[in-house]
Amino acid sequence: MKTALFAIDRKHYDQQAIRPYNFFSSELELILKIEEINAQMQAFKFPGIGIIDQLGGNSLFHPKHFCHNLANASSFVTKVWMEIKTPDINKGSDLIVAAHRGVWGDNLGTGAPENSIAAIKRTKDYTDILESDIMITKDKQLIVSHDYCLMRLTDYPGSLRDYLFNMNQSQLENLHLRRRNMSVSDFKLLTFGDLIDALIENQLVLTIDIKEIIARRKNGVCIDNCEYDPATHGEEAKKKVKDSWMEIMKKCIEIAASKNALQYIAFKVPHEYTELLNYESDDILSKVLFMPVIQPQRKDFLDFVDSWAVNGGSRVLAYETNFKTTKDKSLSSFTRQGVKYENLLHYVYSRTGLRPGSYPEEPMGPKGIVNRWADWMIKDLSKDWRGDYYFFMGVPYGKIMVLTTDRPDLWNKIDLLYKTITP
Repeated sequence: MKTALFAIDRKHYDQQAIRPYNFFSSELELILKIEEINAQMQAFKFPGIGIIDQLGGNSLFHPKHFCHNLANASSFVTKVWMEIKTPDINKGSDLIVAAHRGVWGDNLGTGAPENSIAAIKRTKDYTDILESDIMITKDKQLIVSHDYCLMRLTDYPGSLRDYLFNMNQSQLENLHLRRRNMSVSDFKLLTFGDLIDALIENQLVLTIDIKEIIARRKNGVCIDNCEYDPATHGEEAKKKVKDSWMEIMKKCIEIAASKNALQYIAFKVPHEYTELLNYESDDILSKVLFMPVIQPQRKDFLDFVDSWAVNGGSRVLAYETNFKTTKDKSLSSFTRQGVKYENLLHYVYSRTGLRPGSYPEEPMGPKGIVNRWADWMIKDLSKDWRGDYYFFMGVPYGKIMVLTTDRPDLWNKIDLLYKTITP
């Protein structure tokens, strides 16, 4: 208790110009909840701090994680991750917004380029959470990029079939980022190390979307990287794709650790925690956070949630429960072990106490949306309702989602609007 209170009061001390400063000079009224089993404390609920476990740390986090230590209770990263981990279902809205690629492309496309230092700095105007895509080069360097093809994002002069993962970093380091209107800026591609430095400097946390190496298919036919195509190379290709994902994860951890910044990152992950243990130690994995990703086509989504709840435990930050229309199975009601749930979002919240989440995927402009191969697409709104704000806010348990969005400005206004509605 003293450790936690001192951490909070120390923040006030640092903000005061008056010395000497009387620590704990104000009166405190606390309502404490202690749960006991056989006279041994299991949990201690401390208002303003959280639930303290038997080890004397924040029970929302694994004992090896930075945020478990109560000496870090007043730190920026602890406060942000705790807000995500503690949804309030009683509010009219309790959304968490993560800025996808920063805040970019405004002013009719003349704004900062996506994933540029300027876009990352502007994130702080709307949210404390950044979400960016990380890719690997041929010489095993990590680059912050949404596309494999470089012509949309940069002034690269080559072909659309020249992919980032087939190039060395030296071929990329002098490229300049394009703005949304395709004009060339002075900003350059960021390495993952650059991004970590920006997180620390601007006090942001990061959810990492790993873009592993995959095959390129067009019109149902594999046209590039076919050794990574499960349709043509079966289990061998699946393993190559997974190995690529894991390699990027390990390198992200290595770089963040070298900068004493593991507490700033969380991974979006399509694999089970037990699969991660085949590539990295539990000791290392327990120092970061994870957001298991459930795509609409996943059939074992309930088993996937259960697996992470059991094996991931307090390492889990939230779940990304993606859906496209009300017809998606994840938005249908179901009964599990005799209990009825309104949808997958309800199950996640009931089963784990954590937030569900999604990616609204608003159109980027008149061309629509773009995939990782830099292919532009106009969405068929009869098959994909993402980007429809009324649809999202009407989904049961949608009001506590983590939303990864290219429009944090709009979602902040929507969240504020729904906060005024009495549940």
